[in-house]
Amino acid sequence: MSIYLNSGSDSSMVAQLARLGTELALSNQRLSTAQRINQASDDPSGVVAVAQYDQTLAEIEATTRNGERIQSMIETADGAMSQIASLVGTIQSNALLASGSTVTAEQRSAYQAEIDAAVDAIDTIVNTTTFNDERLLDGSIGYRTSGVDSAKLADVRVNSANTSGGSVSLEVALASAAEKAVVSYSNGNLTDDVTLSLTGNNGTEAFTFASGSTISDLETAINAQSDATGVEAEVDGGTLHLRSSDYGSAQSVSVNVTAGTFAMDGAVTSDTGVDATVTVNGQSATADGLQVYFSGGDTSVRLSLQESFGTGAPASTTFSVTGGGANWALNANPANAIRTGLSSLNSSFLGNDTLGYLSSLKSGGANALSSGNYQQAANIASKASSLVAADRARLGAVSTYTVGATLSALSSTQAAVTDARSSIMDVDYAAETANNNRLQVLMEATTSLLGGMSGSANTVLSLLATL
Repeated sequence: MSIYLNSGSDSSMVAQLARLGTELALSNQRLSTAQRINQASDDPSGVVAVAQYDQTLAEIEATTRNGERIQSMIETADGAMSQIASLVGTIQSNALLASGSTVTAEQRSAYQAEIDAAVDAIDTIVNTTTFNDERLLDGSIGYRTSGVDSAKLADVRVNSANTSGGSVSLEVALASAAEKAVVSYSNGNLTDDVTLSLTGNNGTEAFTFASGSTISDLETAINAQSDATGVEAEVDGGTLHLRSSDYGSAQSVSVNVTAGTFAMDGAVTSDTGVDATVTVNGQSATADGLQVYFSGGDTSVRLSLQESFGTGAPASTTFSVTGGGANWALNANPANAIRTGLSSLNSSFLGNDTLGYLSSLKSGGANALSSGNYQQAANIASKASSLVAADRARLGAVSTYTVGATLSALSSTQAAVTDARSSIMDVDYAAETANNNRLQVLMEATTSLLGGMSGSANTVLSLLATL
């Protein structure tokens, strides 16, 4: 009779125990690190995917930080421009208040002192508004131009341009002239007592003229109130022309005769002006009288046509944008750079060449209150306010529709990429905990079984030794 002691079962059980130990160690590591992948061997293809997701997340984080800095810069500039807008409003209000017939010399002096202080405050804000030591409102991030013919163009303000490939040439072509609103009278001296009201863009004034008044008398009286009406009178060759003080379709002149005989030429008692028709590099531009606004491709610019050019025969002039501006980078891709420029908001640049500039309202200036040009001063302040508002609106659009929209989209993308990375990299605690418990039970069972098998073999050997 033969007796066999089988050691093969022991070896198999030992191998299984070793495998379970390895799996349990891996499970413990995943639970302790909260990661499903702790070394490349855990999931080779997963390691590649996670690396790609990490690269994407790094790019998103950098772009987000850049966008947040740009937002902070815009907020800094906007806050300063808001203060400038408030100061310009004060200047305009004081100019109109000073025009009152009951205002004393002392009161006008006080209004002028306020205007002086407000203009100085504007220039101080412009010179001290910085972000990361870069001035924002003094033209430091404005575009540079060359070849501007000052006899044809004025107040050139470039809002955006791509000069990365060299200078950008702009041809401004006048297709048709701007016109003022105008009505005319050429029936000689008045043959009747006449009462009429004259309305222009600034307001309405009533006039009464006695029979026999000459058209020169009418010219003098109407021009004395031109600030109040926005209508200017001129006698030319025996004809009295009543014209709006500015050009464009927003300008109007209207005459309403309430008593007496005053027959306008052609029975035309009202008229509106005409905007210039302009192209820039062959593309239609928007015009408001002699003011031109153009946006096409990467280029946006606003400018004024000089009166002699904008009211003349069709002609053209060319200038170049040579550089400057701000290129705010969201990421390393140059195509995603935000190109914008802020021309100086100094008081010497707020206004326009036709009306004048805000600096001329200071004491001793051409439009100081002592000049009596109250409406002119108010109009300059109004134009300055429009320029500040336009720049604020542009920056607001960049903040909302470019940077803000980008940051919002990046936030959604970041969440999606993070979820995708997590599905590969992060451990499922519920599943892994269950797996860990299973492995521990198997380990205990295998260890117990292996111990029992070893005890049985030892008992058999002891019995054999007694034989």
